[in-house]
Amino acid sequence: MKRILALLVAVILVGGARADVRLASLFSDNMVVQRETSAEFWGWAQPGEKIAVTGSWGATAAATAAADGTWRLKLKTPAAGGPFTITVKGQNTIELKNVLSGEVWLCSGQSNMGMTVGGVTNAQSEIAAANFPQIRLLSVNLTTANEPQKECKVRGWEICASNNVGAFTAAGYFFGRKLHKDLKVPIGLINSSWGGTCIEAWTSWEVQKDDPAMQALKKSWDERDKTYTPEADQKQFEADKQALAAWNKGDKKAKAPRPRLQGQPLKSQNYPANLFNAMINPLVPFAIKGAIWYQGEGNSGRGKEYRGQMERLIVNWRTLWGYEFPFYFVQLPNFMAPWQSPVEDGGWPQIRESFAKTAKEVPNTGMAITIDIGEELDIHPKNKQDVGDRLGRVALHKTYGLKGFAWSGPVAESCKFADGKAVIRFDNGGAPLAVKGGGKLFGFALTGDDGLTVHADAVIEGKDTVVVSSPKVPQPAVVHYAWANNPVGVNLANAEGLPASPFRFGEMPKFDVFSKLLPDEAKAYKLLYACDPLAGKLTDGGTRFVYDVDNSEQLKGPFKKVAYFLALRDKAGATAYAFVAMDPFTPDVAKLGVPCVASGAKFQQQVTGVLVKSNAKGVSAGEFAEGCNIEFYPCNFGSQNAAKIPGAEDSVYDFGDAMDVKGGAGYGAMQIHNWKAKQTVLCFNKFGGGRTCDLGLGNSEGKTRDWTFTSSAKDVSQAQLLVLVLP
Repeated sequence: MKRILALLVAVILVGGARADVRLASLFSDNMVVQRETSAEFWGWAQPGEKIAVTGSWGATAAATAAADGTWRLKLKTPAAGGPFTITVKGQNTIELKNVLSGEVWLCSGQSNMGMTVGGVTNAQSEIAAANFPQIRLLSVNLTTANEPQKECKVRGWEICASNNVGAFTAAGYFFGRKLHKDLKVPIGLINSSWGGTCIEAWTSWEVQKDDPAMQALKKSWDERDKTYTPEADQKQFEADKQALAAWNKGDKKAKAPRPRLQGQPLKSQNYPANLFNAMINPLVPFAIKGAIWYQGEGNSGRGKEYRGQMERLIVNWRTLWGYEFPFYFVQLPNFMAPWQSPVEDGGWPQIRESFAKTAKEVPNTGMAITIDIGEELDIHPKNKQDVGDRLGRVALHKTYGLKGFAWSGPVAESCKFADGKAVIRFDNGGAPLAVKGGGKLFGFALTGDDGLTVHADAVIEGKDTVVVSSPKVPQPAVVHYAWANNPVGVNLANAEGLPASPFRFGEMPKFDVFSKLLPDEAKAYKLLYACDPLAGKLTDGGTRFVYDVDNSEQLKGPFKKVAYFLALRDKAGATAYAFVAMDPFTPDVAKLGVPCVASGAKFQQQVTGVLVKSNAKGVSAGEFAEGCNIEFYPCNFGSQNAAKIPGAEDSVYDFGDAMDVKGGAGYGAMQIHNWKAKQTVLCFNKFGGGRTCDLGLGNSEGKTRDWTFTSSAKDVSQAQLLVLVLP
């Protein structure tokens, strides 16, 4: 009897320890395997368990589960076709049925990749026609993780049909449909995208950790996480809802508040690497042909950094997969208010330039140009059909070698300035240059050696050249095309109607007017810092300002005076300036410059011994022993008269505004006021904003006196900011 009981216990123990072989979540019925390759299969089983994987086309591979229960093997896949069955056999047997062999593409990015077929133009007819049994769809569930994961939850492979395509990525679907129709092979599409996300969340921390800007960004997230509480989050959410209700009753000129719960910062979809960890790493090394990417909106405030971030992400993913797969992306379309000036250097043109440079400089990449499909009031244009079609054209040409069609819109390759003209040569994308819709070319601008920028004439010469000129610019230094957030009306294309990419060539002429305007007052001063506010740059997570000239190591105090000089040239060519000298308010040279977190500058105080020289309208020149004050701080601020400046108002941004008590990197202000005269003398706010920053001399003519939230730099053609000291 004891022997029988012992035998039963042994059987129970063995049975309890037995672990059925299982596959990673990416493997299921209806899947597509990448054709004619060694595709990796992996999963989990009992340590030491023998696993065999067999394809009904005749291929077999075997593996043994490691001590941690993981196993991995490579299975040779057949030519395009199917359906096939894949059998996985260990202590148990799994059958994957209705498997196809074809081309597998990963679709990733933010909301414009995530936007579904159900939200596009003609959605119902598209859904009704979407019966493609050889297109298969898989979606990765939205989730985050602070460490790289080996597994993810998915909505398993589905046969593309009217009952499921409405919930799938539209850009991905239309891309896959284009490939399927032209290549006549099965297509597998994996959607791993999340709206409102930044590129650093899709990139592994391992490849970002040495970047000072990413270190600072991650640190700011970590600091927020330390103070986060659900109660405070809910309280702010309720306050934002009340603010939105008030906004709805008001004039709606300001930006609408966005009530939403922020959630635990460490779990955020924008915390660096969180989406890579949870939604990309678990896909490695599932065999794919390539990837398509539609993102950039979330990084539009940091457009100059995006070129490097793109390459970092591409190399990161390719390294993990182990091969240099094609990587194609969507250049952001037009969006926001239509342009009013020949050039409007917002965040989106710089992002587009980063895309264009990536396509030109990073091997095996390509760009779908979509400058003609955007919507002024909707960041999510509904025309995803053209997005998918243009991505498909790039892939068909560059990856699959198909010819005889226009595969891209024109991309400027080179520019020569000669005889008062800019001569630009294009890669025209497979069809001669043309004016879309006929008529004259529109969207070109020239900047002369005097710094003035004007609309310019342009004509097509031959199949691949455009010549740009203007009688107002006898010596052009810079040429721009479609350089604005929303350059409506641009019409350079090729003969198949694909639009040209925005571009710029040349160097902006130096704007150096200080010595010309103020020789007597200037000769005794030494230059401490110099910068172009229109190209202002914050680094290290927005905590450090980068100057064109920094002499802080050579110049040490004490100083008799510190002076600030701001000169602005408007788009008509008129130059206004203000030179303001004062008694030093700090002995620290770092704190005399543009106030940033790294320098520790944070001043809201009166200053003495002020001398003002200016030709700006509304600025009183002269000597002011008292009655002036400075607002130098890197943080956000409110309109309340926290400094109790006589004549300042609580409801208007003017002379005594309230600094954010929490400090830290925020909007930022560098303002000098003559409060006795109720004047702002000079203003530079939002230091890293480039042509969206606030720049002004005298009082703003709007509702603010100090130019806050005016983005007035858009009206300035050139600018110069100097910080000087008198030893």
